[in-house]
Amino acid sequence: MKKLALLSILVVFAFAAKAQEPMFVKGDKVVNVGIGFDAYTNLSISGEYGIADGIADKGSIGAGIYAGLGYSILNPSWYSNQYHVVGGLRGTFHYPFLDKFDTYAGIGLGLEYSHWNYEFWGYDDYSSNIGLNAGFFLGARYALSEKLTVFGEAGYGIGFLTAGISFKL
Repeated sequence: MKKLALLSILVVFAFAAKAQEPMFVKGDKVVNVGIGFDAYTNLSISGEYGIADGIADKGSIGAGIYAGLGYSILNPSWYSNQYHVVGGLRGTFHYPFLDKFDTYAGIGLGLEYSHWNYEFWGYDDYSSNIGLNAGFFLGARYALSEKLTVFGEAGYGIGFLTAGISFKL
């Protein structure tokens, strides 16, 4: 299902008529605050700085950081939950396919701490894990004003689907 959603987004981007004016360029600073969904409900924050523009005519490259916190109640019939904390670096390639949209693709690499807690009929199980958090995503920001946008991302990393608001600093 998620592969179909990502493919659909790529098709929309591929058939866009012509590139519009870039909304993210070298020197821009953007902060995203969002909520995401997968096995967890995730809260995320990321920051991005434009490091190069003029790539493939109107494209630009951004680099930044991300962090997120996710929580899930696995089964409400008994006490069972898990949470994770992620953080790391991310890189993006922006290309303006649609007017008023900042469309981009990116990758992220960082660490993830996960904790599970299961209690069922006197049986207790607690487990923790630290591992690599690597992901990819496709996203778009729609401009509400010069400094405020709404955004959506689909991919893998903090959440399969993430939506929220972005602030241009």
